[in-house]
Amino acid sequence: MSQAEASQHFTGVALEMWPTTAFQQIKPKPPINWRDLMGPILGLKRSLSQLFILAAALQVLALVLPLFTQWLIDGPVVSGDAELIWVVITGFVMVTLMRVVLEWTRGWLGIISMHQLGIQWASRVVGHLLRLPTKWFEVRHTGDVLSRFQSAQSIQQTVTGKFVDILLDGLFATVTAIVMAIYSPTLAAVVVATITGYAAIRLLAHGAFHRLSDEAMTHEAVAQTHFLESLRAMQAIKIAGLEEQRASRWSNLVVRAVNKRMQANRMTLSFGASYGLLFGMETVTVLGAGAYMTIQGGLTVGMLMAFITYKDEFSSRMQRFIDNMMSVRMLRLHVERLSDIVMAEPEKTTGAMPERFDTDGWLVPDIHLDSVSFRYAEGADWVLRNITLTIRSGEHVVIVGPTGCGKTTLAKIILGLLEPTEGTVRVGGHPLSHLGLANWRRHVGAVMQDDQLFSASLKENIAGFDDDVDMDRVQAAAESAAIHDEILAMPMGYHTLNGDMGNTLSGGQRQRLLLARALYRQPRVLVLDEATSHLDVGRERQVNDAICNLPVTRITIAHRPETIAMAERVIDLRRPESTATAE
Repeated sequence: MSQAEASQHFTGVALEMWPTTAFQQIKPKPPINWRDLMGPILGLKRSLSQLFILAAALQVLALVLPLFTQWLIDGPVVSGDAELIWVVITGFVMVTLMRVVLEWTRGWLGIISMHQLGIQWASRVVGHLLRLPTKWFEVRHTGDVLSRFQSAQSIQQTVTGKFVDILLDGLFATVTAIVMAIYSPTLAAVVVATITGYAAIRLLAHGAFHRLSDEAMTHEAVAQTHFLESLRAMQAIKIAGLEEQRASRWSNLVVRAVNKRMQANRMTLSFGASYGLLFGMETVTVLGAGAYMTIQGGLTVGMLMAFITYKDEFSSRMQRFIDNMMSVRMLRLHVERLSDIVMAEPEKTTGAMPERFDTDGWLVPDIHLDSVSFRYAEGADWVLRNITLTIRSGEHVVIVGPTGCGKTTLAKIILGLLEPTEGTVRVGGHPLSHLGLANWRRHVGAVMQDDQLFSASLKENIAGFDDDVDMDRVQAAAESAAIHDEILAMPMGYHTLNGDMGNTLSGGQRQRLLLARALYRQPRVLVLDEATSHLDVGRERQVNDAICNLPVTRITIAHRPETIAMAERVIDLRRPESTATAE
């Protein structure tokens, strides 16, 4: 079809949009800088001040050293005074030794400061990460979160290693330029013009390099997520014979990331060649013009040698200054990635728990859900819609329904892991948000479908890494979960080490250990989401009997008839005549 024929069927409008009544203008996010991310860091100002003083002393010595070259050549070398040569050389050696000592001291102080900052900041970021709501993690890949967390290291290195250098390099490069101008304004102009060209090239390359680096980090995060998934699903990969497919797919993901890195490296290499040509021409020009000035008597040989030393010092400082400034601009990329963690709103865990709620022997009052609806994003399908139900104090209820109807989501809302999109969860007439999630969860135990054990001893897993482990409670919880005898049969008993995510245990053993962990907390509300799905009928009956005898409120999600039969009341999310209603 020709262009003329196509134009007869095309109005010229590809897409037409207009605002609806629900249209809202989105306010742009305020700019984020590294100070917002870091917050107060103990000892940072003192460390930076010490680094600044040491660096300043080094810069002064760097300015003095070229003078020794000039004095040596124009003084004793020209006059033939051998004794004066040794005096100048002695001074040269002393200044050099001082410079070495100061450089070592500054380097060691920089290492200490970097690690102190790293520990404080990493602890702060991890602490904030662990306080983020469950919903934040459910919509992100593990590799992406890890990649964003690693951006903290790049920011930390820039703050501790480059900010002081930027200040001092800029200051002393200016002083060096003045000194060069005193020696020869013409030669100084050549050097300054060269470094200006270098800055222009770096600035032109910054945008493209920033884009390629961002794309490379995104692809690397995807590859990392794929790798972690393969490690977690190794058994399924072996059974299905997917080794080659997973390896091939990972290789393809890595190739995409490597291609972006190669493009960035090729750009760096190309501009590096430009820099080499630029500074090579500068050196030739300075040497040629300087030699001509020396012949004409405008400079002495010593002055020319000193000027060349100052030129090299100025060029190296300005290159480092410009490179560090570009690194600070690139820091914006890491700041934006890390801000997804640090600037995310944490869970609101504080609240006013009524005093009677903390009384020993107290049962949680009725739990009431009033027109609760939930969806993961605006415009997404509703997972739950208009759920209204009441779970009475001390009652044992089982929630049933087909897969995907929102049973697990409902359990997470009751636990405070997810916040309802609409509606309210009340405990004893108090909104859950007013009680405080931290207060509420002190009285709640749960076993969810995707819960994991930790790489630690079975005792530590059951006790939840309690600082003061009560072994009687550990054993009582294990007995209620029908796992005590099996633990005692293991060579190291409760000190048996568990592999990563419980891979050394059977599925049934993992479930019972998770149940024991929940029971160790002595909860007043127990939420179980398919917590006995891997148990045989006998073990399941034993566990169900123990759960039925607990004087707590029990909320169970199950499909097995044996577990459903143990409940005092069944809530079916499908049937309108049920206590719960759903769309």
